[in-house]
Amino acid sequence: MAFTRVARLEQIPEGRGKRVRVGEIEVGLFRVGNEVHAIENLCPHAGYPLSEGILEDCVVICPLHGWDFDVTTGFKPDDPDGFPIPCFAVRVEDGEISVDIEDQINRPRPGRR
Repeated sequence: MAFTRVARLEQIPEGRGKRVRVGEIEVGLFRVGNEVHAIENLCPHAGYPLSEGILEDCVVICPLHGWDFDVTTGFKPDDPDGFPIPCFAVRVEDGEISVDIEDQINRPRPGRR
């Protein structure tokens, strides 16, 4: 796949996420400052959509059980060596947001099982 246009910048609400679908993957889009971040939209705890959570700075909090994830890295803030939620490459041009789900920009740290 390549970059797929998914939304306009003004469609991402302040302090919240936007749910989009790219192929078979549900993606949550989040604005942090002037940047847009794309993460797989499902909380690994119970599968709740993270895009429905509250965004505090760069951390989204799942409203179902309170798990939190840094949308810029995919990692839990208190576990930077754990297994992250996949984060995908994002491109913003002329207010149009595109995501490439084949370009996962984070990986678990080496040596983790």
